[in-house]
Amino acid sequence: MAPSGSRSRSFRPLAEFLRARVEEGLIPGAVVAAGVRGQLVYHAAHGLRSIRPRRQRMTLRTVFDLASLTKVMATAPTLVEYAARGSWSLLDPIERHLAETAGTEVGRIPIHRLLTHTAGFVPDNPLADYAGSKRALFKAIAHEPLQDPPGARFAYSDVGFVLAQGIAEKRLRLRLDQIAESLLFTPLRFRDTRFGTRVRDRGRTAPTERIRGRWLRGVVHDPRTRARALSGVGGHAGMFGTAREVALFCEMILRRGMLGRRRILAEETIRAMTTDQCEGNLGVRRGFGFDIESPYSSPRGALFSRSSFGHTGWTGVSLWIDPELDGYLVLLTNAIHPDGHKDLKAFRFEAATLAARAMRRR
Repeated sequence: MAPSGSRSRSFRPLAEFLRARVEEGLIPGAVVAAGVRGQLVYHAAHGLRSIRPRRQRMTLRTVFDLASLTKVMATAPTLVEYAARGSWSLLDPIERHLAETAGTEVGRIPIHRLLTHTAGFVPDNPLADYAGSKRALFKAIAHEPLQDPPGARFAYSDVGFVLAQGIAEKRLRLRLDQIAESLLFTPLRFRDTRFGTRVRDRGRTAPTERIRGRWLRGVVHDPRTRARALSGVGGHAGMFGTAREVALFCEMILRRGMLGRRRILAEETIRAMTTDQCEGNLGVRRGFGFDIESPYSSPRGALFSRSSFGHTGWTGVSLWIDPELDGYLVLLTNAIHPDGHKDLKAFRFEAATLAARAMRRR
């Protein structure tokens, strides 16, 4: 199936690569957006939006479950921006803002460790923790044993971002979706990016998996149902959006918090999110939110610079931003549809390499 959208001869190898991955069944489809020096230079849709319950062609306006891109597009910007504004310090212990954690080892962890996955949490806390109120959830997390001493090791975990959500919501007295709408989505003039989806957009939303006999479409996917238990608004997952609007977010990051003449985030916020905030002995480089160099960095490929950064999401989505190239790659796929999660490391690496090669020729 031929891609739709803008075409460029230099991106033909990437288009052919994606077409081959669709034909072999690795992914049903994808939407790609690549920008260089302030220009969207490639924007194309490949393959199918949906295989089941019926086949639908992928389009540029397809809405995707952005999964863990929520961490860098909503939760981390909120924590870092409001720290820059003086609402709290990232050095504050968690217990200063979440009373449910007071007097525990978790409560003594500084906020910044939540944003670099160095707090010592297990990857996933028990599902039973999510059965009650948020207050009960935070208390349960605080009493779960840590996997590692805080600061000892990098271990990717959603648990820290659930607590980060709690801090923001408790201090600002708003839900995370309301905070993100005010801080980011409205100033960026997003029309399709939000927590959850509108009923009228369900038909152009890429489905994920079948749960209890029903296809998840416009309802957040979460392998262990935590985000759905949080009513679809989680610090770790819950956002939906299009490739074009994720690209606008990337452009804002490249412009150090500006989009056009509009200041969205403080330059200090962008610097803290996109430069290494980890101790040198951990063997990884992570900003406050963004991945720079870790086992999750396959979307950097072979040609994006060492100063580049980005993030991935479980559903098959990723973004990668290179300030040296002054460019970005947004690759949104519905790889999890219809049969579940796939290992996309090699796929993301090759797609990024082909995209970076094309972008360097612009």
